[in-house]
Amino acid sequence: MVWLKSVTCITACILLVQSTLAVPLKNERPLIKRGSGLSGKFLHITDIHLDPYYKEGADPDDYCHTYGKKRSKDSGKYGALGTDCDSPKALVDATFDFLKKSINDVDFIIYTGDTVRHDRDDNLPRTQSDVINGHKSVMKYFQSTYDIKNTPYIPTIGNNDAFDHNDVSKNDKIFSQLEKIWNPLGLSLGSTFSSGGYFDQEVLDGKLSVINLNSMYFFEKNDDVDDCDGSGEAADQMKWLESTLQKYSKKGGDHMVYIMGHVPPIDDDGSKLYKKKCYKKYFNLLGKYGDIIAGHFTGHTNNDNLNAIVSSGGGDYDFISPSDKDAKSSKKLKTAAGGLFNAPSIIPVNNPAIRVYEYQTSAGDYPVGTIRDWNQYYVDLEKANDKRSIEFELEYTASKFYGVDHFDGAGIGQAVMNVAGNGDSRDLYNTYSGVST
Repeated sequence: MVWLKSVTCITACILLVQSTLAVPLKNERPLIKRGSGLSGKFLHITDIHLDPYYKEGADPDDYCHTYGKKRSKDSGKYGALGTDCDSPKALVDATFDFLKKSINDVDFIIYTGDTVRHDRDDNLPRTQSDVINGHKSVMKYFQSTYDIKNTPYIPTIGNNDAFDHNDVSKNDKIFSQLEKIWNPLGLSLGSTFSSGGYFDQEVLDGKLSVINLNSMYFFEKNDDVDDCDGSGEAADQMKWLESTLQKYSKKGGDHMVYIMGHVPPIDDDGSKLYKKKCYKKYFNLLGKYGDIIAGHFTGHTNNDNLNAIVSSGGGDYDFISPSDKDAKSSKKLKTAAGGLFNAPSIIPVNNPAIRVYEYQTSAGDYPVGTIRDWNQYYVDLEKANDKRSIEFELEYTASKFYGVDHFDGAGIGQAVMNVAGNGDSRDLYNTYSGVST
């Protein structure tokens, strides 16, 4: 009997270990330890689109993969500005060289996705190995540039980061691959990431967390997922988002959150990028919980945009852009609930760019996490290609351009009014939107 009980116990222990291994362990620890010295800055980088097949002088009509009868002057060493060509290795190398030398005092990094080249070239179709290798390559760039144990790196999934362009569904194969690649990051991935590609990550102990969404579920071009009015991936993530916001809201404003994803709810021209029901529910959540959402960060469009989240009545919310000249007289902006920060990309659709935010690190005049300012850096790509040397320049400082020193709801509302009410500022906003291209 003793022998049988021992065997039974051993068998049960083996099954318990196997079941534990089957479900990824969730690291509940904050990424930045309590007591760590903080600079009050973090890096936002997006849309790298590394293309190892890019060839300098190749034909942009062939995605810079093959040469035409003559070498093209448009596809320079660091990229082909305003074409469908992706980012050459030389551009990505130079970007991370700049980060290592000049942006080395940030507390953490958010990367809002689109790592891999586009699958546009019928003569060079993108394989699953290309996708995985692209993720591994970009991970190595961050690891060689920053000590990710002390400078946490938080990535998300873009519409070109899975095996099928735009289409990502429950239990997608890319999730398990990214779990392996991102394993050194110590992220709180857990079961929601294993099945859905989204997760909740504490950054500053008891003060600030990042809600990392799989925006592909809301994206209108994802044909594999239904809208948010039924059951399925999008509806499940929306419910999870609401419950997560409720969880932090119950902390009485002592714990703020950032929301990050790849695709923003609106495009550069204000058109909707989310499915109809998802769009409405999403904006209403952003408005309802605006008091604890200290920032909303996306990429995808390649442009630089700031939009205010405002009430449209009846518990519904929408947005107002600084490019709208009528915004200067909008009373809604005086009670704005928050804002949408959309950063420009590395891929040279426009001039390549990266952004460094300054944020509130301790309770004071504003809650922890409140965006106080940012510096927008960019590369004049045509000049860089001519000189065969890259120089990242300061394009603008947000507080100086927008005329405010804090970017919470009230600050963003005022920033939008300041720009909308001045024709020269609106023109400059449109210039910055295209990264001075």
